[in-house]
Amino acid sequence: MSSPIRPEDTRLVTGSGRYVADLCDDETLHCWFVRSPVAHGLITEIDTGAASEATGVVGIYTADDLEMIDIPGNTGRGPEAGEMTRPPLARGRVRYSGEPVAAAVAESPAVAEDAAGMVWVDVDELPPVVDGRQALADESLLFPEAGTNLVAHTTLEHGDSPGSSDVSVTIEVANQRVAPMSIEPPAILVRPLGQTIEVWCSHQAPHRLKAQLGRLLDLDPESIRVITPDVGGAFGMKGMLFPEYLVVTRLAAKLGRPVAWLATRRENVLTGTHGRGQVHRLTLRGSPEGHIHQMNVEIVAEVGAYPHNGSQIPMFTTFMAPGLYDFPRVTIDTRTVVTNLAPIGSYRGAGRPEAAYAIERAMDEFARAAGLDPFEVRRRNFIQPERLPFRTATGALYDSGDYPAALDKAYELLDVDHLRSVQQHRRDAGLDPIGIGVAAFVERAGGAVDSGEYASVEIDPDRRRVLVRTGSTEQGQGHPTVWSEVVSSTLGLEAVDIISGDTGEVARGVGTFASRSVQTGASAVLRTAREVLLEARRRAAESLEAAEEDLVYESGVFSVVGSPGFEVDIFELATTEPLLAEEMFVPGAQTFPYGVHGAVVEVSLETGEVTIRRIVAVDDCGVVMNQGLVQGQLQGSLIQGLGQARLEAIRYDESGQLQTTSFMDYLIPTAGSVPPIDSARMEHPAPSNPLGAKGAGEAGCIGLPPAILNATVDALSPYGVKDLEMPLTQDRVWLALRRARDEHQGPTAAVSR
Repeated sequence: MSSPIRPEDTRLVTGSGRYVADLCDDETLHCWFVRSPVAHGLITEIDTGAASEATGVVGIYTADDLEMIDIPGNTGRGPEAGEMTRPPLARGRVRYSGEPVAAAVAESPAVAEDAAGMVWVDVDELPPVVDGRQALADESLLFPEAGTNLVAHTTLEHGDSPGSSDVSVTIEVANQRVAPMSIEPPAILVRPLGQTIEVWCSHQAPHRLKAQLGRLLDLDPESIRVITPDVGGAFGMKGMLFPEYLVVTRLAAKLGRPVAWLATRRENVLTGTHGRGQVHRLTLRGSPEGHIHQMNVEIVAEVGAYPHNGSQIPMFTTFMAPGLYDFPRVTIDTRTVVTNLAPIGSYRGAGRPEAAYAIERAMDEFARAAGLDPFEVRRRNFIQPERLPFRTATGALYDSGDYPAALDKAYELLDVDHLRSVQQHRRDAGLDPIGIGVAAFVERAGGAVDSGEYASVEIDPDRRRVLVRTGSTEQGQGHPTVWSEVVSSTLGLEAVDIISGDTGEVARGVGTFASRSVQTGASAVLRTAREVLLEARRRAAESLEAAEEDLVYESGVFSVVGSPGFEVDIFELATTEPLLAEEMFVPGAQTFPYGVHGAVVEVSLETGEVTIRRIVAVDDCGVVMNQGLVQGQLQGSLIQGLGQARLEAIRYDESGQLQTTSFMDYLIPTAGSVPPIDSARMEHPAPSNPLGAKGAGEAGCIGLPPAILNATVDALSPYGVKDLEMPLTQDRVWLALRRARDEHQGPTAAVSR
């Protein structure tokens, strides 16, 4: 399809958007949370006396005041973790610094914040667990009743190793914690309306939130209406059930007044959710010719203090661990543990970046050990296109594509042969080196195999418009543009209204996450629009007393072949009986978009500064509905991937105190730090949906970080640097160069200049 200007953009870029904060009025009470000052301990006292008496304070509420049930140990598709439940307000024990302990409610945010600061929380500290491998020792337990910090332990063994294993490499890589930094932090406003409540929330899945609030607050779900206004970015974080949402909803019902929680940026970082947080130890064994026969992976994934959503992410990592490769023998050991850090949750890519980073770093190391070109080693181990669809060792059914062709295209765009000659020249001349890095990746898109999306299409004869209701909710992806294009191309009508993000208007819905919206949501719209057209054709034939095959349809009007003027329009056909179709479309399969990303970097031997000179991205996300939107998704995800590779890291000290609480110490890419991006697109349709679409929203977060790391190691390996970790901060690279010099593993004259 074409790439028209998005009609929704003008309102947003001119400041006319309506976000949760814009909906608060003079009647709205504001909630500010009292948070644990320590990472682990037993609560001995919560003194609310002085705060309760302050002017403008409505009340200070603790767990004992609200008597709420715990959030289950699993709120996604992860392990049950039945004894690792999460109280909305800490009860008895605190498990991470920043955990909500009490709620201050006041007439204004400033008064509420001051009141929260007056509450005294006394905690007898316990030894904190701040590292996943430390958690495995079970020396300090977050949940003594569980008897362990282990949430789940899974093993997978598949196949036999048929050949020589003369070449063997083992690497250990870490995906550091990172934070979703949407423009708008989490926010919720709850208005009690008699026997019902209206919930305005910056969220990705309003129907899910409605069900969760009903279940955990013992409310009739039909009494809850959840509405998502404009959402200032989400990236997975806003699909979470924050405990604050439950507390605010309970308080609004208890007080009979609107109550809002508008998280600050510090709260956004302090309380999570965070992403990643995995350590992989990966071994590849194969022949000197570059054929890899065996992959062994050990994964330790820490999910923070509560596993309720984050514990499913290591499962996604395990699922995608082999990447695009056909290894005869695969073993994977995955251990998921709790720690005294803020909870982990879904963040753009959710499990797939972790898998890609490990296997792609290992592929480069195997190539280096075998003395082979890293492009060629990948080519020799790819799943070949004639074998697709292909069932992997982990059970994933890769649907369509041509992986070697994507690699060849990336090689061409990078102009690798020329870059290698430039690289050698710079080394010979004693100049700062450049490096070329590549990473191939595949991702699971669409959510669970059994998930789908709701849509209805209705002809409105009074307003002469098409009404489209969709369970997909947007946070800036451009759904109104694409959904309108789908309906217009099917029905030949331009007047289309898209209704979403409101459980009072949309009967059912799953939501927007996991790069699923077009393949499920837009496909559902297409199918229902086609059903409307079929029913309209049947009615038109009856109205015009003609056979259906004799009708011509154009721009909303049915006419009879050979009978000029004998016609009826689609709106007339909806006047006596609604012309409507609806469906929960379940594709029954996931899609597997893939790609090959490359990076060219230059490293200062004197300062350790890594400068990314170029990025190349070759992607196959199936049939592209709108080139501009897909390119925007690619660029956004590439920049987030660049952020993880170069800048971003959530850091805690040994006592579990967060050290990165603002943009002063948690760095994200700026416009000036984005290098030139060359992209190319392949198009192999997905067989599981009528649009042939695959996911397009997460590619850059998955493929680019290992490409950048591989490029940097490629630049520095002649100087003795064998490995580096994300993020590639200047001091980290400088220290690696100095260590290599001290160990006499490189041309020291060049390093020490």
